[in-house]
Amino acid sequence: MKNEEASYKTTSNLLAIARKHFTEYGYFDVVLEKIAEEGNVTRGAVYHHFKNKQGFFTAVLECVQKDVSTQIEKAAMKSDDPWQQLILGCVGFVKAANERENKRILLVDAPAVLGWTTWRQIDQENSMNVLQAHISDLKEWGYLSDNVDTELMTYSISGALNELALNYSQTEISNNDKIINTITQLVHGFRKI
Repeated sequence: MKNEEASYKTTSNLLAIARKHFTEYGYFDVVLEKIAEEGNVTRGAVYHHFKNKQGFFTAVLECVQKDVSTQIEKAAMKSDDPWQQLILGCVGFVKAANERENKRILLVDAPAVLGWTTWRQIDQENSMNVLQAHISDLKEWGYLSDNVDTELMTYSISGALNELALNYSQTEISNNDKIINTITQLVHGFRKI
């Protein structure tokens, strides 16, 4: 039990340090020895917990994805209206993905380092699952046109949101009216009239 607690504490600390390094320097310029030194562990301990640099980066990416998913849900819950929750959740994703500690890891380095297939799988297990579940609920509750395929809608919106987050600065995203209007127009075509 004590060893598990110590291992968890060490792993959590290393992930926090690595997240800062991957954010600041990017995957290709991160040196594992510096993370180990800052975490007061040996390089061997880093490899023990994460296998290799790519495994370490994947663990950091999964932390980022979970944080972004939490922020999406928090943003969506600002409304009781399910349709408005979709819009607010989408805005929440664009904002969260664009935060300094997330953007480079999530949208820039992850596809390049892990490859498209692995990156998409991790994305699907996190923020896309949240989006898919909500869209499925909207369909069940009668908000969507009968001919809407919820899976294709999820892919369409997710791709658009990734591009929005990647191509807008944090300053532009803080202009909620512009982003909300864009997302509202994007999802409007799926809504039952």
